[in-house]
Amino acid sequence: MDSALSRRRFVVTAGALLGSLASRRAWPQQPAGIAVPGARWLPSSHLLRTLPRLLELAEVPGLALGIVQGGRIWSRGFGHATETPRTRVSVETVFEGVSLGKPLFAYAVLRLVDAGRIDLDRPLFDYLPTPDAEHPRMRKVTARHVLSHTTGLANWRTQPGPLVPATEPGSEFSYSGDAYFHLQRVVEAVTDRPFARFMRDHVLAPLEMTDSSYVWLPRYASRKAVGRDANGVELDVVGAIGRRAEELAAQWGKPVLEWRYDDAARAVRLINPAWPVLPLYMMPSAAGSLLTTAGDYARFLLRLVARPPEPGLDLSASSRQAMATPAVRLNRALHWGLGWGIQRDENGEVLWHWGANNSFRNFVIAEPAAGRAVVAFTNGDGGPKVYERVLAAVTGRDHPAFLWL
Repeated sequence: MDSALSRRRFVVTAGALLGSLASRRAWPQQPAGIAVPGARWLPSSHLLRTLPRLLELAEVPGLALGIVQGGRIWSRGFGHATETPRTRVSVETVFEGVSLGKPLFAYAVLRLVDAGRIDLDRPLFDYLPTPDAEHPRMRKVTARHVLSHTTGLANWRTQPGPLVPATEPGSEFSYSGDAYFHLQRVVEAVTDRPFARFMRDHVLAPLEMTDSSYVWLPRYASRKAVGRDANGVELDVVGAIGRRAEELAAQWGKPVLEWRYDDAARAVRLINPAWPVLPLYMMPSAAGSLLTTAGDYARFLLRLVARPPEPGLDLSASSRQAMATPAVRLNRALHWGLGWGIQRDENGEVLWHWGANNSFRNFVIAEPAAGRAVVAFTNGDGGPKVYERVLAAVTGRDHPAFLWL
């Protein structure tokens, strides 16, 4: 994805509120050996003993792991959630899920497809003919294009203006948060429900993800991890915005959970007058505002990798197939389906996704055929140095997906 337009710019341009964010430094991935068929995806005692040292060397405050294996969930926290005051990461620590919210949203969209509310191949302009989507190419964009990142749109606009795909929709991979946010607006229109409440009622609550939300909740105040940038500066962008949004919600007499697009747009300049009114600065956001715990996200993964006769994600066979079928090629080992990256190599096939914003760095890998998955949340710029090694150790193999960033 285009890092110059990624959600990391959210902090750079928000300097008047919380300061700047430095980009992460690279640390070459170490090989982990060949996968053993049928091996359990659980951390070894050696890995558990060495994790504190690994976090220290990588200058990453904390890590939360959630693992699905054999129909059960294993979750645990390591290191520190905050430095001032100093608190430890626990199973109750809330992390910024950032782009790991995209697969959850993709699941919600596929449920709407199964219900006949959205057609994957019908132009979104038919559902929501907004002025900023009137470009001829944009009029062709469908839900399938959005979920497979083939809209041709850049990741995020940084200046007000229309949505203009740089390439013909469906022709090539173009990772886009703006596209996800546009589909979010369509879902809000089709369901006639505020987005955050729709996700709570139709996805999070049914999956028993009771500690997850696409908007700030007051109970997060004492439980949320704070990010730390490459200079050692603590950043809690989402917490600061969330608390300000709660103040506005009280003034307006309208809970944040009930905010629609117009409310989120109205709030932008009130939170920071320096920000342009763009999706990059709006919450809730299907593309990046998920707040969750490792255990909660593992509950989603448990349903994702459920094996017959379990109901899985309660998706139709065609939707599950579309989710895990390559729609666009990234390279010889990597593709993208609907809501997920797909990795195919000598070790088999896994689904994957990553997230990076506000000094939070996360990664998830799922292997539905084997009924197992693992997610890692970190709250430091150096997070990939940690999660790459941890996930390689847990899964017993290296992953080409680590190199696609």
